[in-house]
Amino acid sequence: MPTDPPVLKARSAERQALETRRPGYHPLMDPTNVRGDAAAPTSRPAALLADAAGLAIGAILAGAAFVRRAKPVHPHGDTYRARLVVTGAACAPPASSLLSTPGEHDAIVRFSRSLGAPRPLPDLLGMSIRVIDAYGRDRHQDLLLVTSGSRPWLHHVFLPASDVQQRPYSSALPYRAGERRFIVGALPDADSPRPPGRDEMHRLARASSTGRLTFGLAVAALGDPFERVATIHVREPLPDVFEALRFSPFRTGGGLRPSGVVNRMRRTAYPLAQGAWARAGHAAEQRRADSALRTLRA
Repeated sequence: MPTDPPVLKARSAERQALETRRPGYHPLMDPTNVRGDAAAPTSRPAALLADAAGLAIGAILAGAAFVRRAKPVHPHGDTYRARLVVTGAACAPPASSLLSTPGEHDAIVRFSRSLGAPRPLPDLLGMSIRVIDAYGRDRHQDLLLVTSGSRPWLHHVFLPASDVQQRPYSSALPYRAGERRFIVGALPDADSPRPPGRDEMHRLARASSTGRLTFGLAVAALGDPFERVATIHVREPLPDVFEALRFSPFRTGGGLRPSGVVNRMRRTAYPLAQGAWARAGHAAEQRRADSALRTLRA
């Protein structure tokens, strides 16, 4: 089979690297990125089935966004400024530059109720993390986590909670970095303040106001317990404009990517749902949130 000369391969790689550094670049919008960030299924029929399922899920979420005139899931929450301190722990996947390299990063964290169940009923609580400029200007890392169980076999199961510090959070679906596949999680720190309050968001605000609210960012090989690789310091609340930020598990980089068939379904579903949310009258809010994010750079 004929192959490109080495010089042409090098030029193609250089063009691709420059393209991915464009402001606003996203792999899902790149027609040359046929695999996306999620590992592709091993056969073409499986890939077609995954894409079809993703379209169906996306259509359902888009319909929910249209009816709600808001995000289809995690419609309401509170967003906080944060600081991510990476320790360079031995358990960190070495192929992920963010998780394995010691350093500090500006971040934001959004806590939310997933289904919007009326209080005082518990709900699946979400913790969406954005590490700002993790891989260079406008090249952020998003992590989308939901309350789960502490035992390894429960890392893949979403469980309701009545407080943001009640349970660990889990990505539930795997990431890959190099040869390693693992779950990403966030663990409430036992020594963080837990003041009383009328509901989970009020208690969260009071805890963050002490300046001592922290979570451990952790990884777990499939079937293993979480191991801490970094600390998330939750700081002051951010204005309501940040509520319109669009988080995506496919906003990633540095060797870290979602893996597996279900993530491939999400790769198709997420743009459909977020596009429907914009068409429901929130496009201007999304743009304002993106602009506000740029003001947070140190």
